[in-house]
Amino acid sequence: MITVGRLAKRFGLSRSTLLYYDSIGLLRPTGRSAKGYRLYSEDDAARLEKICLYRQTGLSLDEVLVENRFS
Repeated sequence: MITVGRLAKRFGLSRSTLLYYDSIGLLRPTGRSAKGYRLYSEDDAARLEKICLYRQTGLSLDEVLVENRFS
């Protein structure tokens, strides 16, 4: 499992971006640590990779949300 900070760094994003993605339901963490920290799986990382690719092609977050509901 990967912390929010490490996952953000891995993809060149800010921690607050991932927290925002969680708040809008785009990328929810798989679990939480004993202290309540968000923990992401490799499946979550793969989903974030897809999200980043969609964003690079110019899709808005609303469009990415819709796309992820059907994939």
